[in-house]
Amino acid sequence: MANYKWVINAVDCYTAKDGLEKVAYNIHWSYFATEGEHTASMIGVQSIGEPNPDNFVAFEDLTEEQVVSWISAAMDVEQMQANLDKQIEDIVAPKVVTLQLNKPVIQPVQEQVAENVTDEPIVE
Repeated sequence: MANYKWVINAVDCYTAKDGLEKVAYNIHWSYFATEGEHTASMIGVQSIGEPNPDNFVAFEDLTEEQVVSWISAAMDVEQMQANLDKQIEDIVAPKVVTLQLNKPVIQPVQEQVAENVTDEPIVE
């Protein structure tokens, strides 16, 4: 069974909107699954709804837990977990691999020593 973890990478905010300041509107996120030594991840951006002045939270008062609750309510987390589980499954037991053909060994070209070579400068 995998362990899942959200990471909030950044929050896009309007500097001012509808009389409110630092209004979050896009959440940049990463979602990770770890099972044993294997990890899979996905990233994305989730838009959140318009601010409600009655329960508005300015950026400086936001917590990661609050932001995760907003985006996870707007996303199909079960499907995301299934995707991450599949990624881990493919890491553990890949069904497709990319292989290279054996390449011929190329012998290095040896330089031929020129006859009559001297260290004396050429005089014209």
